[in-house]
Amino acid sequence: MNGLLALGVLDFKRLLTNALFWIITATLVVIILLINFALPQNISEESYSIFTYNTDFSADQATAVDSEEELRQAVKETGTIGLLGTDNGGITVLHPGLSKKTVRAIMVMLYKSSDTEVKVESINESSQTIPFNKRMTPIFICFEALIIGFILGGALMLSEKEEGTFRALRIAPMGVDRYLISKTVLFSIIAVLYALLMAFFCVGFGFSVLRFVLLSFFGAAIFSLIGLAFTTLFKDMSSWFFSMALLLSINMLPVVAYMEPSFSPFWIRAIPSYSMIFAYEKILFGMDGASISVVFTVAGWCIGAYLLSRIAVGRSLLAKGGR
Repeated sequence: MNGLLALGVLDFKRLLTNALFWIITATLVVIILLINFALPQNISEESYSIFTYNTDFSADQATAVDSEEELRQAVKETGTIGLLGTDNGGITVLHPGLSKKTVRAIMVMLYKSSDTEVKVESINESSQTIPFNKRMTPIFICFEALIIGFILGGALMLSEKEEGTFRALRIAPMGVDRYLISKTVLFSIIAVLYALLMAFFCVGFGFSVLRFVLLSFFGAAIFSLIGLAFTTLFKDMSSWFFSMALLLSINMLPVVAYMEPSFSPFWIRAIPSYSMIFAYEKILFGMDGASISVVFTVAGWCIGAYLLSRIAVGRSLLAKGGR
């Protein structure tokens, strides 16, 4: 334990002299100001995907489902609109907690020239309309706070390569596990602090802090471990930085699914940030969700990332003859 603490303190001191650390810290302040003062609270929605059951309504964006339960689940999980036909020929518009103004606009658009009786029902009764600027908070947490370890871990590792630190580590009785754990814990703690600051200043205090901290810690650990494994492939900062930017761009693709929930192909759900961004949305805004599946997903990614990082770092850097 003392060895892990000493390594963590040493890495933190080195971070304070690293320009990337201060750039990321300044970015945190900019993001908080952007969410609170620059982004609008509301933007006009041009269209919504529609799920239907027991109704003859048809449109290009409408998808029929096989049961009322499936309809309600689709609306709840994808944040779209559901049209439920009733026995008397009426329609119940199901929505995931949209504003009254938005729901009225949708109803007028769908049935402006019809005598059909239309009712409205919110799937998330306890939910409130989430302002657009606040809804951006999970995105910034995932792609600013959680990736701290990916960026800074790689930068420190490359510095250690250039300074010849690994030659000393190969003969020191430290081992791969202690090296990985010390760095992962340090970056995860920093990521949790950054994520909490972002959440408190942008959303407030009305969410489960414990769930938020756990998700942030282990989410940041995943990216830290992947970043360390990824950096073993490079010898200099220039080639690493370009490849890192490309990999982080791929990691940001789930933003498309977050902004348009009806778009969620299997390949985008395989990206680790996909589960996390929706989990943050549920935690920060008090939405119902399948938290158990998120726990298993994050746990699986943590185990896989650790094993990958252990093999990569062990073979490439700390083993005799490593780079």
